[in-house]
Amino acid sequence: MTEITTAVSIKQKMKGLPDEQKQKIKGWCVYDWANSAFSTSITVAILPIYSMALINTFLKNNPDSFFANFSASGMWAFVVGFSTLLVALSSPLLGIIADRMEIKMKLLKVYTIVGAGATVMMFFSAFFGGYDWLFLLLCFFVANTGFAGANVFYNALLPYMGDEELMDEISSRGFAYGYIGGGLLLAVHLGLLMATENSDLMIRLSLASVGIWWWGFSVYTFRHVPEPVIKDAITGMRAAALTKMAFKELKKTLRELTKFKMLVIYLIAFLMFNDGIQTVLAIAGAFGGDVLGVSMITNMVVILMIQFIAAPSAMAFSRLAEKTTTKKALIVSLVGWCLVISMATGFCALEPDAEEDFIYRAHWLESGETYVISVMDGHELNLEDDDVHRQWNSTWGLADGVNINASEILLLSTATEDTEFTLFIADGPASDGVGPKRVYGKEHPSQIGEGTMDSWPETLREKVWKPLSLGIDGQWLFLGLGVGIVMGGSQALARSIFGMMVPETRATEFFGFFGFIGKAASVIGPWVYFLVSTTMDDRVAVFSILLLILVGTVMMHWVDVEEGTRVAKQEDAIKRGGAEEA
Repeated sequence: MTEITTAVSIKQKMKGLPDEQKQKIKGWCVYDWANSAFSTSITVAILPIYSMALINTFLKNNPDSFFANFSASGMWAFVVGFSTLLVALSSPLLGIIADRMEIKMKLLKVYTIVGAGATVMMFFSAFFGGYDWLFLLLCFFVANTGFAGANVFYNALLPYMGDEELMDEISSRGFAYGYIGGGLLLAVHLGLLMATENSDLMIRLSLASVGIWWWGFSVYTFRHVPEPVIKDAITGMRAAALTKMAFKELKKTLRELTKFKMLVIYLIAFLMFNDGIQTVLAIAGAFGGDVLGVSMITNMVVILMIQFIAAPSAMAFSRLAEKTTTKKALIVSLVGWCLVISMATGFCALEPDAEEDFIYRAHWLESGETYVISVMDGHELNLEDDDVHRQWNSTWGLADGVNINASEILLLSTATEDTEFTLFIADGPASDGVGPKRVYGKEHPSQIGEGTMDSWPETLREKVWKPLSLGIDGQWLFLGLGVGIVMGGSQALARSIFGMMVPETRATEFFGFFGFIGKAASVIGPWVYFLVSTTMDDRVAVFSILLLILVGTVMMHWVDVEEGTRVAKQEDAIKRGGAEEA
């Protein structure tokens, strides 16, 4: 596709396609519907929480085990990273082979069988006793390898679905199918888990159902998407010879990168902005839970919201690309990401104001000259939960009906400041005199702190969140709305731009590099976040990720999609013997 708007709309061109091609495109899109359930339910919503609970239980009961040297999150990160690295390193080589042999659909099927099969096997984790978590991680390692590997060949089929003018539309439809499919199955899972109070059996059935869903709908793809025809395809070559040939071609490609200047610039830009986007998606839940105190239910609702908003958003950005250019539409979505993340760095809880929003309430009794303590409904605490709570309980023993004198209430106010607790002193000598006294513990989610960027959330709280009465849950829903709008555009258009500048005859090879860059982003970004959050704080870490997206957005200025498309067509002509190399 050149970056020129045509008189006939893309929608009309799609309608005018032959029925056979329409069926092929639908089959390709259905695969996104099939495998997106893995990234939504397995990778984000269910398995991390479930496996963390199992691992922590094991570590608590087996303090002398070899695995006690590692944290639960550390083991999860290792499995994710290693499986991703395996696919990233092998993708370019497999891509080279697949571009020279008619095996794209075969490899897609193999990776799907491996990934979906390993996902189904997660159901049997309960049969491994205390090592159920280890079996789950092994299954996830295999399944994630299958998922990532399948996506390389799935994406490489995009250039064969239609001409360049249809690339945005087809890519966007694929993502729309994926958002809806993954969202529907996640909604079913959440309903079942809430109805059964997160029973172990239902969790394992939910995990296994993802594999069945993935394979079941993939059959439609395998039935309706044919193997792309390759001119002068290689046949009968042994594995050792194929591997040798792949390494030789990979070296040749690296030497030829100067020929694909626009593609290289775009890959660097993609590395930057996709690094930021993938990191935001990966750490959003942790940031919300640890820094802001977002509830699990709210987080799940937001995940669903993102899925169903991203689907029409992907199609809307496709229309924007048609009216302007794909590059401009992508830049709009990236600028949107920057705005959303800048607002997210300013999220903060509203300070409790009404007495029912506090944990403890102290009311002065004139008759006895004492304060009576009440624990407000909905704020009951498990005071045996950790050492801080146990120490607090042993010192104060606060509960409904406990009486303390005026001097003790002052000591209580001071002691509360070093905790996550809140205290509402309604009246009496310890109040402010003109009204109730409100005491907020320094660890309470509403207390921002004194970090480098803490003036920003304080400003937003006073100017935006408080006037709109948007607490953390409301702000998190706002984030979900924003992410849903911009995510559909950034993912679909990033893939279609790459597809435009990739020679069809080398599509799988180059999409292997695309996959490698995408997976590298899954490693680099989290480490940047980890280092910045460790040396400074979490809000600065989120801002550093925003800068990555901003750099990638600026780099898009130097990406000439028309020139990249011209070079790709020239390469195809050379490979097919229709032109001489310039």
